[in-house]
Amino acid sequence: MKSIEMIRHGSLTLKVTDHFTVLFCKSGTSVIRVNGESITLHPREAVLLARGQSVMVEKIEEASPMRLLEFDPTALFHPELAKRYVTPYLNTEKSMHMIKPERGHQSIIQTIERAVQHLSADGPLALMDATLQCTVIWRYWIQQETETMKNENKRESLRHMLAYVDAHIEDRPTLAQIAHAGSVSRSECSRLFVFFGDTSPIAYVQMKRMERAATLLEDLTEGIADIANRLSYSSVSHFVQTFKAHHAITPLAYRKQYQKKRAE
Repeated sequence: MKSIEMIRHGSLTLKVTDHFTVLFCKSGTSVIRVNGESITLHPREAVLLARGQSVMVEKIEEASPMRLLEFDPTALFHPELAKRYVTPYLNTEKSMHMIKPERGHQSIIQTIERAVQHLSADGPLALMDATLQCTVIWRYWIQQETETMKNENKRESLRHMLAYVDAHIEDRPTLAQIAHAGSVSRSECSRLFVFFGDTSPIAYVQMKRMERAATLLEDLTEGIADIANRLSYSSVSHFVQTFKAHHAITPLAYRKQYQKKRAE
């Protein structure tokens, strides 16, 4: 474990990280390049890097050196704990995590500051204190990894539900059917639609039905009553009212408008 207290412009050339790495901008503004992408760090912002990432400093304000902290997470734990809490997270696809104060990361930023301070100190317990802080930093990293995996699972469920709606839009899919397609409960189905789309599953179905209705009207081969029946509306008047509420125009007027544009 080591801490480079100050990194100035030109002192960190292109390298590939050998260990888990923390780059912390205490003050001023720094620009670093990670895996070919330029990232600007503002005061009290940090970036966490898995091992094996390319990194270099592009710009650091002269009066504001950046702090670098490197450690091997395996060395922080007993072998049995390392097998459970380190090994599974060393070779994942996640390579970087940004930490910004305004995103509610004050606690982990303070932990990084304490780790750097302890590694720079000469006290008899400084290394132990720094190790404890690095353990907290690693815990934060794997917690974010776990959240990422959960979000990926949620997005996969959403993808299946959207595909189901698209494939069964003329059958007027229910909440229960949509949830089943995503292998989630009805309440979780609703939460996912709100979280990712700021809408409800039923409102989304309604929107897709109206999009489908517009497509069918543009096809010009089916009557409005037939389209209403195809989309499982209880009556033509209900279909017309719903279409007008969504498109601000009646189905007949929409078709005439489309025919006019097509003729021009």
